[in-house]
Amino acid sequence: MNEMGGGLDGRLAEGTHINGTLKFERAVQIDGRFEGNVQSPGKLILGPRAQVDADIQVGELEVQGTLRGKVQAKGRLLIREGGVVEANIVAGKLAIESGAVFRGSCEMPDAGAAPKPEARPAPKPEVIAAPPKPAPQPQPQPKTGS
Repeated sequence: MNEMGGGLDGRLAEGTHINGTLKFERAVQIDGRFEGNVQSPGKLILGPRAQVDADIQVGELEVQGTLRGKVQAKGRLLIREGGVVEANIVAGKLAIESGAVFRGSCEMPDAGAAPKPEARPAPKPEVIAAPPKPAPQPQPQPKTGS
């Protein structure tokens, strides 16, 4: 079930209810109920019977159960068929299988793109004034004899 080599660091079995902060290095699977915070550079797997209300910051996340809260996944967040996610998400990549449910918001920062240049005001067009035309000189009037 774990895609990361080296196995799981731990597993919260079905029927377990934990409230607190969970920290680990490689991978953990939750099949029970968890409330609190999760922090890890590794992978968190929520099994089909998992019920999680948490603020999560992980490298990767796979959801097969139910998740409510806030999520930051540096890499991929995968919501499998049957998974339910009600959360505000920031993830490098997001994949949602058919039959999964996602309610919330998702932001995916584009880490590979060049930084956008700062917006600058458009330059004002340069106006070059034409030199003033000389005033017309009065023409001498021909003399008429009387």
